[in-house]
Amino acid sequence: MTKLDIFKVMMTKAKSNGYKGEDYEYRIGYIIDGTNIYSLIFREDFARALWGDVGPGENALPRWAYMTKELSLATDKWKFLENNLKTD
Repeated sequence: MTKLDIFKVMMTKAKSNGYKGEDYEYRIGYIIDGTNIYSLIFREDFARALWGDVGPGENALPRWAYMTKELSLATDKWKFLENNLKTD
């Protein structure tokens, strides 16, 4: 998948899960211009819509917090997104 493909899947999933921000077409400039897409990906409202709240255990971080932490540690963030964006 290209970065653009990953971004489209990510935005579509977040919107279908309740994200109320701008649409894919509005934010596509992040990819085209090479600007900071992480300012969107790491926003709590976007991350909640993308990853969800349910954590793996009772005392665990919410899923969105865990996944953003793992993403921040990933060497190749786009590969991490591609491998971890599951569509329902």
